[in-house]
Formats: sequence, C-alpha cells, structure tokens
Amino acid sequence: MAGMVSVASAVNVNPEGLGQVLLYPYYTARGGNDTVISIVNTTERGKAVKIRFIEALNSREVLDFNIYMSPYDVWTGAVTAEGDGGKLVTSDSTCYVPNFGGEQPFLRFGYAGDGGPQGLERTASGYIEVIEMGTMVAQPGSQPGGADPAIIPWSAKHVNGVPRDCARLEAEWTDGSGLFWLDGGDSTFGFDTQQGASGGLFGSANIINVAEGTLLSYNATAIDGFWAAGDMNHSEPDSVLPDLSNGTNSESFVFDNGVLEQHTWSEPLLALNSALTLDRLMNEYVTQDGLNAQTEWVLTLPTKRFHVDPEIGAATANNPIPPFTRTWHINGDGSLNLPCEDMEYSFWDREEREPSPQVGPPIVSPRPPQEETPQFQLCKEANVIRFSSGGEDLPAATEILKETARDGQYARLGYTNFELPYDAGWVLFDLAQVPADSPTFGTYGPRRQSVAANDGTVVEGLPVIGFQATTYTNGQLGGGSVLANYGGAFNHRGSRSFVSSAP
Repeated sequence: MAGMVSVASAVNVNPEGLGQVLLYPYYTARGGNDTVISIVNTTERGKAVKIRFIEALNSREVLDFNIYMSPYDVWTGAVTAEGDGGKLVTSDSTCYVPNFGGEQPFLRFGYAGDGGPQGLERTASGYIEVIEMGTMVAQPGSQPGGADPAIIPWSAKHVNGVPRDCARLEAEWTDGSGLFWLDGGDSTFGFDTQQGASGGLFGSANIINVAEGTLLSYNATAIDGFWAAGDMNHSEPDSVLPDLSNGTNSESFVFDNGVLEQHTWSEPLLALNSALTLDRLMNEYVTQDGLNAQTEWVLTLPTKRFHVDPEIGAATANNPIPPFTRTWHINGDGSLNLPCEDMEYSFWDREEREPSPQVGPPIVSPRPPQEETPQFQLCKEANVIRFSSGGEDLPAATEILKETARDGQYARLGYTNFELPYDAGWVLFDLAQVPADSPTFGTYGPRRQSVAANDGTVVEGLPVIGFQATTYTNGQLGGGSVLANYGGAFNHRGSRSFVSSAP
C-alpha cells in the first residue's frame, strides 16, 4: 500500500493515458500523408504546454511553441507537406504564442551543421513531445485587474468557443504594459506554484492519406510524475526548454510481471528511461499477397539524443551514456559517425515455425558454419521498419508511412527492410543483447544496461515507444469496380529486466 500511495510522486507510464508529458512516436508528411494530433486538458484548471516537433534522424527540433489551454480544452493541429518538408497548420482557437497565423513551416536551424542531411526534406517525418509547464491559478468569477495573476486564466478562457484575450498572453512575452514573463520577470505569474504541473493531459494522432483512403490512429504515451510535486517550468515560446532532460523527479515506478520496481536514480532523465525501457519488444506483421497486405513498424527512442549527441547531452565522441553504445558525431576526416545499435531478432510464422538448420542425411566433416542469429541496426531516433516476404526490389519509400530510402553515407538513415520467409507471423527484437560479433560487444559487454540506480539496480534494454501499422487493399468489391483500403495501428508489446549490479 505504501508503494501504491507514492505512485503519483514517481515517474511512470500511466496505463490510463493521462500525464504531464505526452510522447507521440511518429508524424509524417511524406507521400500524401498528413498527421493530425490532439491534446486534451481534462482538468478544471488552465495549462501552459510546450509543443515540440522533432525530426527523425538525430532528434533536432524543427518547431517549438507554447499553448495556453483553458479548462477542459482541446487543441488540434495537422502536420502536412510544405515543399520537400513539413509544416504545421491549425485552425484551433486555443491561445498559442507566438501567434503564427495558423500555419508555420518547419525549420532546419536545429540540425544545421550536425553532419546529417541538411535539406528541408529532413523535417517531413519525426516525432512529437508535449510537456506541461504549469497549472494556472483558479478561474475568477469576474474580470480581474491587469496586475492580478488571475488575468492569465481569465484571458485564456473560452467564451462561446473563443478565448477572451490571446493577445494579452502574447503581450506578457513582449515589451510593453503588464511585463511579467520577459527578461527576468516572474515566469510563474498567473500560475499555481503550489500545484505546479499537475497532469491530466491525454492525446492521440491520426495518420491520414486522402488519396489512398487510409487512416491509422494511435494514442500518445502518457508520462506522469515527470515533475516532482509542486514543480513547474514555464519557458519562453522560442526556447527549446523544457525538454525530457528537465524533469525534477528522480524516482521511477514500473510494474514488471506484477512486481513493483521502484528505484531512485542520480538524475531525473534516468528515472524516465527506466519507465520507458524494454529488454524485448514484439509485435505482428502481415505481407500476404492475396490480401495486398503491408506492415511497417515504428520504433522511437525519445531520450536517445541525451545519451549519444555531444551537442545535447553529456556524451563525448565515442563515449555514449549507457545503455546506448555509439555516438552521433563528425569524425576527424569529416565523415559522420552514426549512433547505430546492433540488434538481434527472432521470428515465427503463425503456426509457431521458425527457421532451423537443414535436416538431412549425414555429411562429411568439417560442417559448414551454423547460421547466426539474424541481426539489424537501429540508427535513427525514430525508425521505420518495412516487412517483406522477399523477391521484390526495394521501393524508394515505404508503402504506408512513406519513409524514404537514402544512399551514400546516409544509407543507414533510411528505412530498414526486413525480408522474412513467412508472409505472416510475429517478430521479437532483443533490445538488451549486444551481438557477440558487434564492435561494441567488448566495450559495453554482452548486455545493454542503464547507469545504476542508487540501490545498484540496472534496467536492461532501451527506452522505446512505437507501434505496428498494417494496411490491406481489397479490389474485388463491386465486381472489381470499387477499391477499398483498410488500416490499423497497434502498440508494441514488451518485457522488462531489472538486475542488481550491487556486489
């Protein structure tokens, strides 16, 4: 019971879907896809929320801004194509700062000079972070004076579907009357510093392709306990902070096979990692020709950048922060060093068959080498894996999410293709095991393990979120005159491994 009482004060993935932080593992504006997202405030208090769009290759921001939600408010927006890249469009009336007029192209300043592709095309897919920055004071019954903190929730409050005064909220960041939030002013003006960031947000996304008639929906992963009780961090609209490394809670809470794993870590980011880490990840796939079926997986590593990018976290070149084993940096010869994680995987068809050595009559010695466990690499922050049954040339972009192939030094930053002998089944990724023939095996040992918690416990694997997307096409309706497309998205499943490293 004592453990259950302290859940609210520990970082955890809330299975009910409500939290202080929402993680959307993938957006795409590629190949006719649009991604529509929503954020819902389920509480009776207003919220200040940071929305961050992050490109897929190296987790560099392409757009950040603040929204100010009134009680029970919903904010919606859509990522769509803008030339080779992406942009955000919104017709939602919720106050946002700065007011960009409902349409804002994504920006490439965040990844300038990082060694990766530099074109706007890089902004066309990635993932999204939503971080609550603070809870507003209670809504007053009558209009307060301009110096009253209650002017903030009063201004954000919707009346007949429209906020009272969004310009007032923008003015708080601008030189002029009522200067409270700018140049060393009180960024907590209008916020309940006793409650801090109190949670209660949920969100979802829809990936829509109008031309192909498909829709894929998923729920955002909700993180609760990101902020310690009473804490908040209300930042400038043009700031890249707060981010996932700025939480203030160093305690994590995870159920592992019904067993409560509750640990305290040296820094809050490690507590967040613990809540997100899986040692094995698994899901289904279908590529049956008779159903015109396609399957793609998204695997996003939302905290990877703080472990592998010397410009963002504490890592240095070739010295990543565990559990990651490589860094993103520019080598002395000008080439790009990619933070690829070598992975092993296993797979089965729907009748529990798996590849096995050929059985036959006795053969002479020496025997040929046994087939090794299949391997692949995860090199990006938001990875797309395409499944096929073999035999066809690889397309320039995946069929569902339209993630592109790349060539030259960036070849490993395109989508990953899995060519499997079965056209339906399931796959298990071993996120903890470092393959024995990996160059990082000797440096980091056989298992990916986190930095140890204060009690010596380590969690094995990688912090990961994502989903499986599958589509089917039926061209036989109406005697072949009607084309019907179907699609679904399903969260990954996984297991956890906590190990004591104490002597």
